[in-house]
Amino acid sequence: LTLTANYADNIRKAVSSSVAVGLPSEKVGDKIYGDGETVISVGASHEYGANGLPRRSFLRLPFEVNKTEINKAIAKQFEDVAVRGKPAARALGLIGVIATNYSKEAFVTRGFGQWPDISQSTKEAKGSSQILIDTGTLRNSITYVVRSD
Repeated sequence: LTLTANYADNIRKAVSSSVAVGLPSEKVGDKIYGDGETVISVGASHEYGANGLPRRSFLRLPFEVNKTEINKAIAKQFEDVAVRGKPAARALGLIGVIATNYSKEAFVTRGFGQWPDISQSTKEAKGSSQILIDTGTLRNSITYVVRSD
């Protein structure tokens, strides 16, 4: 009976919890660049293409490109929760790590080859041709958080 109760509780926690990947406010909300702009604001400008910047998605694009692998990881973790009794928070945390890594991979692959190049003047000003990599603050701020209802 205790095993059944634990199983039901674990399933309940799994379906009432989620993992947020990207720049979750509870972990990144207070990070600010030297000019006073928040990391979340800079990230949104690049993700959606705003404030004169072209769209360089580091969240939606990597998740779309790696959708099959992410879905397999979600299915595997849900099976581990449902069948093997793995704690839901631990399973969601693993999914968060996997998705965070895919997001960070976008920075080294130039958006999986899909980001528009930076201008020649930007290359000269920063002394590099790397896209979205200057101080590393944005990339290093990408993380995840497990949320429960």
